Amino acid sequence: MLPDRDSEIGRYVRAHQPPDSETLSGFTLVHTGTDALAARLAMIDKAQRSLDLQYYIYRGDVTGGLIAERLLSAADRGVRVRLLLDDIGSGLRDFDVATLNHHPNIQIKLFNPLTLRGQVLKYFSKLGEFGRINYRMHNKLMIVDSQMFITGGRNIGDEYFSLSLMDFQDIDILGMGFISREVARSFDDYWNANESVPVDHMTRRPGDAAEQRLRKRLRDHRTRQDGSAYLAAVRRSPFSRMLRDDRIVWHWGEAQWLSDPPTKADPGHATNQEPILGRKLMNQVRLSKEELLLMSAYFIPGSRGEVFLIDLVRHGVDVRVLTNSLASTDVLAVHSAYASYRKPLLEGGVRLWELRRQAGEQSHTSAILGESQASLHAKAFVFDRERLFVGSVNLDPRSIVLNTEAGVLVHQPELAMELVSLFSHWTTDDFAYELVLNDTGQLRWKAGDEQLHSEPGASRFRRSAAWLLGWLPIEGQL
Repeated sequence: MLPDRDSEIGRYVRAHQPPDSETLSGFTLVHTGTDALAARLAMIDKAQRSLDLQYYIYRGDVTGGLIAERLLSAADRGVRVRLLLDDIGSGLRDFDVATLNHHPNIQIKLFNPLTLRGQVLKYFSKLGEFGRINYRMHNKLMIVDSQMFITGGRNIGDEYFSLSLMDFQDIDILGMGFISREVARSFDDYWNANESVPVDHMTRRPGDAAEQRLRKRLRDHRTRQDGSAYLAAVRRSPFSRMLRDDRIVWHWGEAQWLSDPPTKADPGHATNQEPILGRKLMNQVRLSKEELLLMSAYFIPGSRGEVFLIDLVRHGVDVRVLTNSLASTDVLAVHSAYASYRKPLLEGGVRLWELRRQAGEQSHTSAILGESQASLHAKAFVFDRERLFVGSVNLDPRSIVLNTEAGVLVHQPELAMELVSLFSHWTTDDFAYELVLNDTGQLRWKAGDEQLHSEPGASRFRRSAAWLLGWLPIEGQL
């Protein structure tokens, strides 16, 4: 579908585009959960022609229900809605997905789906089809009227929008302008791929009665949430206020959409396991002359990556990495694989930080939830404070080799500096421990005057489990 320049979003883009900038793109960063949900809801509400969503995970929880209800409302007013979900990552029931798909303006496809359906049969399918279904679509993307998009680390679920006891620290980037055409083409490539199967080919077709029941359930869900403290906080969020007052700051510059092809998930295709996006990012790393900042929820550099980063340091590049601690990670096996690289990297001059389990002043907008556990979920990199990448890719073998991934590379120093400031904030003593080696070469976790000799905040059971997982030969699958 061609960009709709006469839609409300199209007019907004033209009104904010600088003169003589037809080949430039505008961007703004979003990094709090309430801002991230506010941005998505506003995009859906402003859509007049098309909404394209591509997600690894879509949960049927509070935020997932709110977004689904808005998508249904958009479809009712004539907007074409296309939803592409990874079959294994998605947490929705087949019948609910098929019921939403029943709307004439909504089309839903599942990426690389299991052949056997149903709660029990899916387990047999996972075992029997492992060689195929091991390759997943990890992309996260929403496009409105082919004019504006949001991408980054967030899936659809409460933990990504500050409404869960696990509060993911994440980064999205909102983009518009010239690059939107490239982003829309990328979505179309995935949508039309052989790996993307219409949901009505996978499950029985529901009738009108099922659609009406789903509508009522979503309406009731929205009504219950309308008066909640959480949605009040979303409406009061900085992004919501700036949108209402037309004060969003857009940074304009050149940009490229970087994406793996959908055929990376096809075991019979030449691009299977080809690290296409990884190589493009590596080229940007090689261009770094002074500084490289890496934020990655999962960080497993591998022996080649370890040597490469240390070599950058030897050539004068200040390399800094923020990832999860053992206490804050949501995947113990990843931490067990990462742990063995810490000491060699530190010896080679790479600086490492690990996010605290209680990072900064973790607070929720709902008094019911209380204190949350922080976990880094961001995937963002800054090159020489001139270029930045925000997307779905972690620095681990699964993202680089097995999953399909995507994100945007922006050449814009002011925007890069915003990400530098966020990195600096998230690596302060309140948010993270810096890893150091003492005089005898032992690993220590340092925050201000505090210096710990073992994994901070991690229970004995968690430390033991990570140690045991470290013996398993599974690094290539992580």
